[in-house]
Amino acid sequence: MKLLSEYIDRPLRLVKKSLFSFEYDLFAGEEIIGTFNYRLLFRKGGDVKGLEKRNIEFYKDYFWSREIKVREEGKDIPFANYIRDFINRTGNVFLPNGTKLIIHFGFFDVATEINDDKGNIILLLKRQGAFSRTLNVIIKRKSELLDENPWIIFLALYLIIRRRKRRR
Repeated sequence: MKLLSEYIDRPLRLVKKSLFSFEYDLFAGEEIIGTFNYRLLFRKGGDVKGLEKRNIEFYKDYFWSREIKVREEGKDIPFANYIRDFINRTGNVFLPNGTKLIIHFGFFDVATEINDDKGNIILLLKRQGAFSRTLNVIIKRKSELLDENPWIIFLALYLIIRRRKRRR
């Protein structure tokens, strides 16, 4: 399995499978690197498959909670969490080794940045068009945090989907 930092020169795309589904594939050229499934109804959350040897799950304990937890599928204890600020423009991802990443959402979710704790942009997600089902993923610089936690891309996608659903 290749590290995400090796895709710096290659464009990555998040593509929604169909108009009415909530399944996304991460493409590097024509190769599928990983998949994300946004769950609806009783089990709100998301599942990530294919990026690592383990499957990852995003979930909220309570519907009023500002915290989204990340755990391995089938396990009870989360290993990372995301806490949004009150205005919902930025949020912090607290990783297992004590480091943190900052996710910053642009206006109308056209561009979403993932920064390290020093403020350097690691990753950028850009919507291809207003009615497009594709998001372009641009890796700005090499980062060990991104290589160790490739599910961060899908966490940002999960947050973008939640923000869009809240606006309707």
